[in-house]
Amino acid sequence: MSRRTHVSLDDRDVEGRFASWLKMTIDLIAPKDLYLIAGRATAKTTDIIAERSQMIIRDMPRSMQVLVSDTYMNAMRNIVPSLLEGWERKGWKRGIHYVTDQKPPPYFKLPFKPVETYKHTISIYNGVLFNLGSLDQPTGLAGGSYQHIYGDEARVLKFDKLKKLTPAIRGEYVHFGHSVFYRGRTFTTDMPNILEGDDDWILQQEKNFNVEQVKLALQVALVLNEIKKEVLAAKQIKDYHKIGNLKKNLVRWTERWVRVRKNLTFFYIASSFVNADILTEGYFQDSLKALGIEEFKSAILSLRINLKKGEKFYSHLGEHHYFDDGIRTGFYDHIKLTEANEIEETSLALKYLDCEQKLECGVDFGDMTSMVIGQPRGNYYYLLKEFYTLPPESSKELADKFRSFFKHQKVKILDMYYDRSGNQYQQINRDWAAEIAGFIEFENGIATGWKVNLMNRNQATILQSEEYKLVNNILGEQFPELPKLKIDQFQCKCLKSSLELTKIIVKTDRKNSKTIHKDKRSEKLPMLLRPMFSTNFSDAFKYLVCRAAYMKITKAITPFDTMEPSTH
Repeated sequence: MSRRTHVSLDDRDVEGRFASWLKMTIDLIAPKDLYLIAGRATAKTTDIIAERSQMIIRDMPRSMQVLVSDTYMNAMRNIVPSLLEGWERKGWKRGIHYVTDQKPPPYFKLPFKPVETYKHTISIYNGVLFNLGSLDQPTGLAGGSYQHIYGDEARVLKFDKLKKLTPAIRGEYVHFGHSVFYRGRTFTTDMPNILEGDDDWILQQEKNFNVEQVKLALQVALVLNEIKKEVLAAKQIKDYHKIGNLKKNLVRWTERWVRVRKNLTFFYIASSFVNADILTEGYFQDSLKALGIEEFKSAILSLRINLKKGEKFYSHLGEHHYFDDGIRTGFYDHIKLTEANEIEETSLALKYLDCEQKLECGVDFGDMTSMVIGQPRGNYYYLLKEFYTLPPESSKELADKFRSFFKHQKVKILDMYYDRSGNQYQQINRDWAAEIAGFIEFENGIATGWKVNLMNRNQATILQSEEYKLVNNILGEQFPELPKLKIDQFQCKCLKSSLELTKIIVKTDRKNSKTIHKDKRSEKLPMLLRPMFSTNFSDAFKYLVCRAAYMKITKAITPFDTMEPSTH
């Protein structure tokens, strides 16, 4: 006799819903710990976390659960509204199934643990309390006792802070130890990109992923699902005898399903194509145009960002960033060959210099001091000239070289961006930045007409990972808010060499989290080799480019986040 498993969607006990195959797989397996890396627009919060949390809430009534975020602002503006939106879509109503930031109504059950304050909480009708936690204030959560933890955008959750919550996932085993979800974790994110400063700790959870156990849990769940369909089909034809037999089978397979899921971790990486039926082809075409190929790989395709020690630090630097026509045509034509050694270098020869606009420079201090001169010009930023000194030369000689070359500049204003240590030398009675500025503004106590503005007073340290992100965003020319760089390959030949030779170092801490650094071992080369073959000039370039205005633009860039269509 064939088994009847067809279920009519017209039945009032059946609710038709769309779900991707990934969402259905997660629901069927229902692991204790879920670590999901999925591309954008895969409904990680509004669908996957929303329904999984409802399942956990029903399985552990009156439990204490916590939802963590990097900041309260992010949680309240983005994550919590998405979670509540998902609950609403799945039938829950505010005031009936949950309330926020207030004492629950009298018809709600209460948690097992007394609640001191309902600020930043969500109370559920069956007594579950969601506490909203922020990793910028982790100590407020460490003393709590929670039965399950959730986190969206796991890539922005720093592991060093998150691990402080681990001792808080405990307690009430007598009441909740029966549940597979007891002391479980649910974290979702799109692919961490360490080039953007993300934390990739979630990738380390793959080692806890037992493929065979997951396969078995899925197989048992599929059998259990077929039995549920048979029960509904028998109910629709009012075959109550069959329903009784099926329910006995349902109990047996439910027990097996619970048993196989104990301590189960499901780690999975999926691209945005799991929702291709809803997103349509146009979404992916638009995403590629908006994000560029590199970010498209991580944000949409969920491809891991693999960096190697020998890779270039300025990975987007190309030939199109250089120009070779920086000298005015015919400027030196009047010079005789016999007089070539007597040529005085002057800024008048620079084709792309505007003598009626101020200059800007980046300076790196040290036993070798490097200076790079730049000037904005429309949508472009031109790097026009470089200077350096080696011992025994120092600040005075660097200032002399600058003033001599630019003595014909009509607007004698220089904005100086420099190493923050230039300020710190004040502690040993040598303010290096002010010293160079003084030698430019005065010669033998006489004013030269130059005015130097020190641009980095009290500026925070520029991390090498921040430099990597900003400079490669500029070099990648993806964002119109940032200038396009043009470097004179002859007047800035040391800078060109330094940028092209600088390599990446990827450091891994004991928790296997990776961070990007600049390989600066070349700064130990013999002194005469440093101008062309060390990272010194790249640091002068760094201080010129990594200014607060550009850093602010980069931090504000979140391409396409607000343009993603609904997945429902």
